[in-house]
Amino acid sequence: MEGIFVALAIPFRNGKLDKEALARHVDSLTKAGVDGFYPFGTTSQGPYLTLEERKEALEVITRNTDKQLMVHVFSFDWQEVVETVRLAERYGAVAISSIPPIYYKPDYDTLRRYYEKLSQLTKLPIFIYNIPQNTGFNVTPDLVARLLNDGIRIAGVKDSTGDITQIMGHVRLGITVLNGADSTILPALMVGAKGCISAMANVLPEVMREMFNDFRAGRIQSAMEKQDLIARVRELIKGYPGVDGYYKLIHLLRYDFGTVKEPYLRPLNESEVQRLREELIRLGLKPRV
Repeated sequence: MEGIFVALAIPFRNGKLDKEALARHVDSLTKAGVDGFYPFGTTSQGPYLTLEERKEALEVITRNTDKQLMVHVFSFDWQEVVETVRLAERYGAVAISSIPPIYYKPDYDTLRRYYEKLSQLTKLPIFIYNIPQNTGFNVTPDLVARLLNDGIRIAGVKDSTGDITQIMGHVRLGITVLNGADSTILPALMVGAKGCISAMANVLPEVMREMFNDFRAGRIQSAMEKQDLIARVRELIKGYPGVDGYYKLIHLLRYDFGTVKEPYLRPLNESEVQRLREELIRLGLKPRV
């Protein structure tokens, strides 16, 4: 697995999954040249999606693209993990991923037992999704090495730390490493990552495609310019809560798009959207009127 996987934004409108907007979004991203889709992680509001919403989303996604699919399967309810794995298999996923158990900080044995049990559910490759800024637990290269040495079937890591030293540590293990921090996509590629799972790919997929093409062709200066733009747009939404900043960037720079599920997440208010619009203009971008 390599290239650009979209950490897919899944829009809601009036409290319901906006299937029409999701279909348009998936089709647009496919035409923009992304390599695959990654639903039900952070940008998808994965922890707050019901099993039925996941099924509906997968139906829409697979109906509107032929690109590869990696499905994030974590839930606080183990039976829901089982059912999400079955959905991933049914809809043709090429791999699954999961964050480690959260809320109660796991020790190594908990980590090992969790991924071992997950591997017993399916023959699909399993990726660890490492996002310690959200989970409170960093799955370091040393821990991944212990899992591999204990025979746990780990195919790769999605690492969202933005720590290039840690990325290199995962790469040295000989597994597939996909970068999850938008500000360090190019540096991660340069040290051996195979690609990215990117939230900003929802917003600037064409720029992302060009950056990858430049990197592969050895046009590093041009690739650096694209990485800089991606990082600067990402920086704009750091001060906004949750993931609706990404959803509003899609709305402002691409097409009408829905919002997040409430009340666990909140949409940006009108003044915040206007401020975001003005910041995009200052970057030289042209948001929709």
